[in-house]
Amino acid sequence: MRLEVGIIALVEEVVGIAAERRAQFDWLRNKPCRQHFGEHYDAVMALYAELGGNWEGTTAKTDGYLIPDAYFPEPYRFIFEFDELQHFTQFRERTFQFYPVDIPLAFVPEKYRQFCQQHHVAALAKGPERFRRRTADFPYINGRAAQRAFFDTFRDWLPPLHGLNPTVRLAEFEVMPILDGQLSGNTAKAYMENLLHERLNRYRTYAASFAGEV
Repeated sequence: MRLEVGIIALVEEVVGIAAERRAQFDWLRNKPCRQHFGEHYDAVMALYAELGGNWEGTTAKTDGYLIPDAYFPEPYRFIFEFDELQHFTQFRERTFQFYPVDIPLAFVPEKYRQFCQQHHVAALAKGPERFRRRTADFPYINGRAAQRAFFDTFRDWLPPLHGLNPTVRLAEFEVMPILDGQLSGNTAKAYMENLLHERLNRYRTYAASFAGEV
């Protein structure tokens, strides 16, 4: 069973509603679009160039949705992403240089950068060869890892621009006591509840600061 399945089930238990597992959003697609990114389009295209994106390859590929790991509907209205080891590459670390300051986040980017620095070698080595293949939009060795990092920014930037709350991310390293069986049952639930509380409070603090309330 994929690790994310059990983690999502635990989040469902904590928040008390079922997640949508195959949610689709018209603005969450596999190609950068000015209509979707608005004023942040130039920033996302600067990141695309930094990662070595190939526009001819990008425009030639089939349009498609980016499916989040889970979506928690009303009253929460946030995308949930569980980031396993393969997400923490040097490509992902580079994305954070381009994050606009006015896009709210429900995780700590600096912590994610530290995870990338600590685990980038293992992250690229994880999994089958297809994880490291070239792609049409990033046509070089490890292009798949660059593509994954690029699309992670879509999942972070776009939801608040289109009326959703910020994406809630949890890293594999943050829930190891649950994954390795040190915590289970009510103790695992309480641990997850604390993590989610921290994520949601981070967004509320951010929102209040931009509203001039703190």
